[in-house]
Formats: sequence, C-alpha cells, structure tokens
Amino acid sequence: MGGSFALRVAWRYIFSRKSTNAINIISGITMLGITIGSAALIIVLSAFNGFGSLVIGLYGAFYPDITITPAQGKVFNANPDMMEDLGNIPGVLYISQTLEENAMLAYNEQEHIATIKGVDSIYSLVTAVDDSVFAGEYVLRFEHFGKEVDCAILGSGVAATLNVALGLDYPAVRIFMPRRGSRAGLDPRNAFIQQSVQPVGAFRVQADFDGKYVITGLSFVRQLLEYDQNEVSALEIQMDPSASVHKTITSMQNLLGDDFVIKDRAQQNEFLYKVMRNERWVVFLILTFILIIATFNMIGSISMLVIDKRKDISTLRAMGATNGMIRNIFFIQGVLQTLVSIGVGFSFAALLCWIQIRFGVVTIPGSGSFVVSAYPIDMHLMDFFNVGLTILIIGSIASWFPAHLASKEVWMFRAGEGHAKAGDRKVQ
Repeated sequence: MGGSFALRVAWRYIFSRKSTNAINIISGITMLGITIGSAALIIVLSAFNGFGSLVIGLYGAFYPDITITPAQGKVFNANPDMMEDLGNIPGVLYISQTLEENAMLAYNEQEHIATIKGVDSIYSLVTAVDDSVFAGEYVLRFEHFGKEVDCAILGSGVAATLNVALGLDYPAVRIFMPRRGSRAGLDPRNAFIQQSVQPVGAFRVQADFDGKYVITGLSFVRQLLEYDQNEVSALEIQMDPSASVHKTITSMQNLLGDDFVIKDRAQQNEFLYKVMRNERWVVFLILTFILIIATFNMIGSISMLVIDKRKDISTLRAMGATNGMIRNIFFIQGVLQTLVSIGVGFSFAALLCWIQIRFGVVTIPGSGSFVVSAYPIDMHLMDFFNVGLTILIIGSIASWFPAHLASKEVWMFRAGEGHAKAGDRKVQ
C-alpha cells in the first residue's frame, strides 16, 4: 500500500506545477540532458556497430571461419587421412587447401612485390573473394586453343601498380620465385624460378588485401615453389552457421594436437577486433561521464522540490507517513524522471537511426572511393539494455541523496526555518 501511494505521489510531482518557476526549469533541463545523453549513446554505438559490421564484412570476404596453420615452419603435409578426419567433425562444411609465398611480379616495365596465393576449387565456397571480382572473371585455369593456361586474379592495388590489362589476349604476368634450396653459383639467374600466369580478373576487398595478394591455382603455386603434392601453408574452413565454432576448434585441436595453430575469424584479425572494441568502450565511457554530469543535476532539482513540497511533507507526516515513505516518494520521483527521459531518448534515437538506415541522410565526406556513401547504422538490442541500465543506475544514485535527506526531520526543520526567516524579513 505504501509503495503504491509513494508511486502515485511521485508521478504527480514530476508533472505538477511548482511554486518557483526555477524548479520547473532545472527539472526540465535535467530530463532534457538525460534524454539527449541517452539518445547520443545509442546513436554513436549504433554507428560503431555499423562500421564494425562493415569492416568485418570486408575482412570476412577474404578470411574464412577457421584457419589451420603449422605451429612451426611455413608448410605442412595435408594428407588424405587428415582431410577426411577434419571433414568428419560436426559443423565443418568445406575445407580448402591454400599455399602462399611472396614473389616478385613483372609486367611490361613495371615490377611489384606481392603474395602469391594458390587456392583449390573449394576456395570460392570458403570465402567470398569470387564475389569481390569487379573486373574480368574469377578463373583459376582456362583451356585456350586446346592448351591449359594458368590464370590469376589480382588485387586491385596490384593490378593498378603493374598497369595490367586483363584477358587472354594480353601479355602474361611474369613471376620470379627464389629456387628452393638452390645455390646461385656464378649465374644469379639460376637462383630464381620464372613462370608466367595470365591475369583474367581483379578483386576489391580492402586496401590491405588489394595491394598485396594475387590469387591463382594451387597446383601452379606448388610447381612454382617446388613443393610436394600435399604440402600446404593453411587449411581454410567454412562452418555450418548453426554450429559452434568454439566446440569445432576444440575438436580440431584434440585431433591435430599442439603442432597446429587453429584460429577463428576474430583471432585471425585479433588486432582489428581489439581496436574496434577498445574504441567502442572509450566512446561509451566518455559519453557516460558527460551523462553523469547531466544526471547529477537531479540532486539539485529534487532538493529544490523537497523544499517546495515541505508543506505536503508535513501533512503526510501528520497523517502517519514514516521517514521511509517520504524517502521513497522522492526517490521514486527521481527514478521515474530518469525512466521517462530514457524512454523519450531511446525513441528519438531509434527514429533517427531508422531514417539513416532507410534514407542515408548523413553522408560520409569524401566517400567517392569508399564502399558506402552514408554512415552505416546497426542497432543492437543489447546496446539499449546496457545504456538504459547504466543511466538508470546513475539516476538512482543521484536520486537517493536528496530523497534520503528529505526523510530527515532535522533537515526539513532547518529548511522550513530558513524559509520562515526569509518570509519574516519580507514582511518587515
């Protein structure tokens, strides 16, 4: 009964007219500050989510769900038994064998150091590089006039540096690779293997990849590096979306032992994920600190409300209200103010985010060469929960102090005495 009564009185106090207009102004400013702060937090976090999803999507086009690499050395032997055992692990859909090494490329008069990545036919099912081809086509081997021609798909940065013309009718790209375990002797040319590959496509994923990688057939790179048939530098795995990556990695580690390093997508891009996570937390803490300053104005507004309602408090005491009931009225009033402000702020933020998602009103300056022209937005339900809980805790703490003082009879007596003396001076 007491809680229901305190709630009704607190609700009336939020919207009731006060005897001093300054109390209304301070109360309104406090609620406006919480509203703007909560909306700003949601909007900024949603923008971070949007950019995070965009970057992860770009990197996800090149990185698989899981990679298996040797703990020591560059390559390992992916024998058929290993491939069969890995394929039988629940959740594994596709396993692609890849082999990569740095090499020097030459095309006409241009030269460039790049990473040659040999992939098998499964690679297009494990990553989305084939969908990132914007010029030419994704072909690893092509029959031309009855002859098998090894083809390559170049990153857009590599293609631009070499000024490559794509297609079978244009010159091939020459690849120079140090000969494995050989001695140059008197003729340095014997220390290198030279092969040619036909550029037929160009992909665009992200600048770090576009200026570094050239994708070609696995058998071609094995021949170029003079590696055995089963030697690879990595196994790249596509998971069933419904399967647990963590459980799958545990099963693989138990199967393969400590001689192999197994990483999920986040671990493959550990630095990138860490930077995005830290930036997000820094922004959240900065905006939360600003919000704390705005929220603690509530101490002043509730304190002034307590003074304004001292006659009501005296009446309630005469009717038998306890100190706890008086405290609950003003504490609940502060919490309700906070909740109303959070609700309005969240509604406003959700509306603005929806408008940005739907119409892309706010554009990125100088985004002509960027993958998106407007700021990406991605709202997460957990952001609303975390922000709402944080603000509610801050508002509750700010409400407790004046509410606790309001329940003290001595404090109320001194406040009333001060107002009485001021009234006496005015009469005189």
